[in-house]
Amino acid sequence: MNKLFTLLLLCIPSICFSVEWPDIEFPEDAVVEIVAEDIKMYGYPTKTWIVKDNASQMLTAAFFKKQWKSKSDKFDEQKLGSDYVINSLQDPFLLTARIKKEYDGVTVLVGITQNIEASSNNISADQFPSPLNSNIISDIKSKDLFKNGRTVILQNKRSISENYHYYRRYFQRLGWSENTGILDVNSGKAVLMMSNGANTVDISFNKKSENVNIVFNQVMDGI
Repeated sequence: MNKLFTLLLLCIPSICFSVEWPDIEFPEDAVVEIVAEDIKMYGYPTKTWIVKDNASQMLTAAFFKKQWKSKSDKFDEQKLGSDYVINSLQDPFLLTARIKKEYDGVTVLVGITQNIEASSNNISADQFPSPLNSNIISDIKSKDLFKNGRTVILQNKRSISENYHYYRRYFQRLGWSENTGILDVNSGKAVLMMSNGANTVDISFNKKSENVNIVFNQVMDGI
């Protein structure tokens, strides 16, 4: 009996105790709406919220930066067009806040994705155009009545220039027009914004050590 009890004690933690999701605090006066909770995107759990607040874009960015940066295994923040994007890898979770300016404040899309490193191996290369040997960390789609959105985070060891021109040529071949193209090899940063009618894509490239981190955002007509 004692042996059985000891065996149960050894087995229960590995079976019954799952990793707790990170707690997210939102600005005190913000209006928070749950978009998706405990759903699965490409086989891994995802939670998303829409947050509306009267604060400025930079104050909102500072709020999430203060909350996440010290807890991060990897942390990144960057301007993406008129939006401000913060990514915090808190293994095994990726936390993202995309902060959009509005005339009366900001709208923030906040998301958490679980087990992104393990899940990236389950995403086949033909699901998303990417340079050879790229590691797709996260691929999340959203949909409403009028628009379909897609946010992809990937990483590879190719140069900033190679990655930038890969996506520039890819969308040009599909008939898309370039709205903004900034390639700064010296700083290791680039931004590419393209459109095709009402459909838009913006891509940011950021070199850190030997890797180039890419954040891809696409909005397509939903009808």
